[in-house]
Amino acid sequence: MNSRAQLCLVIGTPRGFTRSVLEALLKRGSRVILACPDPALAHSEHKRLSSLYGSAHISVNVIEPTNTRTLESLLLRALDTHGGITSLLNSTADDKLRIDRKYLHGKSFDELENDLNKKQQQHDVQAIRRISKLAVKYMGVQNGFEGGSFLNLVSSTELRHNIKTDSELCTNSEPDLSSCSALNCTALGTTRALGLSKHLDFHGVRTATVYQPNIDYPELTMASQITDDEHSPYYPPWNRYSAYCREYTGYMALHVAETAASGSAWRFNQELRLQQVDPTDLPSSCKLANKMCYWLGCPHVQDLSEQHQEASREQQQAAPQHQAAPQHHAASQVQEAVPDTNS
Repeated sequence: MNSRAQLCLVIGTPRGFTRSVLEALLKRGSRVILACPDPALAHSEHKRLSSLYGSAHISVNVIEPTNTRTLESLLLRALDTHGGITSLLNSTADDKLRIDRKYLHGKSFDELENDLNKKQQQHDVQAIRRISKLAVKYMGVQNGFEGGSFLNLVSSTELRHNIKTDSELCTNSEPDLSSCSALNCTALGTTRALGLSKHLDFHGVRTATVYQPNIDYPELTMASQITDDEHSPYYPPWNRYSAYCREYTGYMALHVAETAASGSAWRFNQELRLQQVDPTDLPSSCKLANKMCYWLGCPHVQDLSEQHQEASREQQQAAPQHQAAPQHHAASQVQEAVPDTNS
């Protein structure tokens, strides 16, 4: 694609890994519409990025990612003003989970950690499903658009933790696959289901996922992670190295969105090299259901092509009925106008 003609909608909180990808978009000349749920952070980032890349290249809107109606109105404004978007970036990698005090009551430390990991995983999965519908609707070729790329930035929770479900169905010798997958849907399986060839051939929107990098630097105590929130100036040596890592990971995430196969998921290894994720990389106990989702598609992801075909068949069946009604009405009027010769 021509980067000068690209318009990308970024949904998420601009910190850490998300901020790196956002700046990579701006550095290559793309125009960005940012939907951020934090008003204070949205204002500060808009001021900073506008001074660096120009106010014409970045616009910020305070929107909750779960508010699909407001997001859809934002997409409609982009359609009216710019003719539509060419890519959509959905990030839950840097979101903060919202829990109340009751959620912490009566749980051991291990139970609480497992529940939080499961909640984060389902937060990632639900966001992918929710935003994918908007991506297909406003970039899909079935609606007259030219397709595009849909990139998800998710947390590395399901790669780093063995998330236990509430049921023992997944650990039985003959597990109930439908119940098992419903209890422990993964971002990997959801991404694969959305990127199947039958879906890609229908709407032309390529789907990919990149897991949040989380690499420790034991020799650099001031920069424990590359998703560190502090940015330049570059004069301290550790800050230069950390800034380079941020720029590199942001660039590579965009490279995945444009060149990787649809339905693929990627992560950064210890050497900061991208590796494709497969079901064996997930430490979850339900290996069989993960492989089923990976190769056959998640059963909880809607088949948009089949729904579109059913809607088309219903319209075709309804069309002859609508055409027959005026003809019947016209025939009755002609019958009334012609006198009865037998009377």
